[in-house]
Amino acid sequence: MHGSVAEWNEIVGDGAIPQAELARLEGVRARTLDLVADLSQEEMDRRPARGGWSVGEVLDHLLKAEQANRSVIATLIELARSGRRPYLRRELTPRGLAPAFVPRSLLPLLSIPAGIATAFMPFSLRAALIRIRLFPASAADEMWPRHGRPAGELRADLSRSVAETRRLFVAAPGLDYRRMIYQHPFLGANDVPQILLLTAVHEERHQDQVRQLLAPAAGEARRHLCAM
Repeated sequence: MHGSVAEWNEIVGDGAIPQAELARLEGVRARTLDLVADLSQEEMDRRPARGGWSVGEVLDHLLKAEQANRSVIATLIELARSGRRPYLRRELTPRGLAPAFVPRSLLPLLSIPAGIATAFMPFSLRAALIRIRLFPASAADEMWPRHGRPAGELRADLSRSVAETRRLFVAAPGLDYRRMIYQHPFLGANDVPQILLLTAVHEERHQDQVRQLLAPAAGEARRHLCAM
């Protein structure tokens, strides 16, 4: 089953460049592009009646998330190249990633307990929690999407962004990416291949959201055809 816990345990790196993890992300991005390939600007911009992001906003959020993770990886690469310890740690802030049910004002107080909890979670469990949409999350302010971006621009940027992520590794061969660590209280301590996998998992989560947004529109189109 795609995205299962067993699958995470089977994925391993391939040489100096994390080929398997990059291929995973590229495959997920290809499926995202397939989902939205034929959408009009109106379909991209339509927000659900119950509230929430439009398809276009989901796509812009995915771009921002990949860009943020790529920036983390680039910083780790620079640390390694300069002979410093390739390790980054972030604390919780009122403007950062959070479970939707936690008041943002309380986030700084949760850095230590959350960090302890995730330290005992295997990567497969952390990945599964991100993948399952039943676990609600509130995006960081920097990940909040823009509404109304041109559909063609979004599709082009999605394709370009994943290519930029691969070029980052092509330009930095021979490094030990499994010794480069990014630690976040909610996400745990992850090496670079794991960061790539979490990026893919996060995108799969939002693919489900896009499918749900498109389903009512597809049903309405079928009803219209039947009425003709």
